[in-house]
Amino acid sequence: MPARNARSVLASPHTPATPGTPATPATPRSHTVDIDLLRVFDTVVRIGSFTTAAKALSRTQSAVSMQLRRLEEQLGVQLVARGTRQLAPTPEGLQLLPLARQMLGLNDQLFHDVDKAVDKAEVSGSIRIGSIEHYATRVLPVLIAEFCRQHPRIHVELHHGVSSVMHAELGARYDMVIGVGAVGSGEGLRLTKSRIVWASTAASATHLQRPLPLALNPEGAMLRDWATHALDRAGIPWRIAYTSTSVTGLEAAVRAGIAVGVFREATISKRLKILGAKEGMPSLPDSEVWLATVPLPGRKAVELLEAFLIHKLRK
Repeated sequence: MPARNARSVLASPHTPATPGTPATPATPRSHTVDIDLLRVFDTVVRIGSFTTAAKALSRTQSAVSMQLRRLEEQLGVQLVARGTRQLAPTPEGLQLLPLARQMLGLNDQLFHDVDKAVDKAEVSGSIRIGSIEHYATRVLPVLIAEFCRQHPRIHVELHHGVSSVMHAELGARYDMVIGVGAVGSGEGLRLTKSRIVWASTAASATHLQRPLPLALNPEGAMLRDWATHALDRAGIPWRIAYTSTSVTGLEAAVRAGIAVGVFREATISKRLKILGAKEGMPSLPDSEVWLATVPLPGRKAVELLEAFLIHKLRK
């Protein structure tokens, strides 16, 4: 049956009658297009060959040709010009192609979203995170709440502590650790990089005192070691005036004028003043915040949270 013009098919509900004979109603057309036929059409046009398109679709050449013919008969137009070395869409085919690809895209997106929803619903488990204080108190709570809304069957337990201690317990107490170390330390995937700086209040002359009073973390903490080693190399005597595992506590001591503190520049309070070479303070190394997880197979919940946090935090 020769292909008919799309406009005439849409405009007339029946086949035109031959002069002098009664009009015969046309066979009703289906108005539901088979997505699989549209995929065949798109593949044939993209590749330009029935043989190669058949291989791409894992079908026989005759099956591909028959399916394209079925689509043409259903729509009432010829979509591909045959009889040439390189198959090409007809003007009607070119007009249909963008809409066909849009429908294929929506179809694929539907299955992608369904699969994604199923994955989220099925993944369950508990995750224990150890984190440095700034992230544990100011950054992670909001992100973990968002993650748990997306994955309601995954439960996250958050702790904060000292990077080196938490890293040593990775795999035993923690499934994931966010810590801080020297740039290039290799303890985990780098999330951010920041300078380490000395700080006091703007009006304070605490940095001129000798021995220099310090507000630092307990022994063994990285920033404490960096600060005291830098002062020793510079020949500046020092003493510990305040010790705390809490950044908030250290900042309070510095703001009160008790001591000079050492902080990551990215997290320092705006109420503090950074001290540098012109104030006689020695330079300190740069730091990086890293994320480390336990490389165990079958930990889908941990993999999901790791990917989520990397997307949200890595800069």
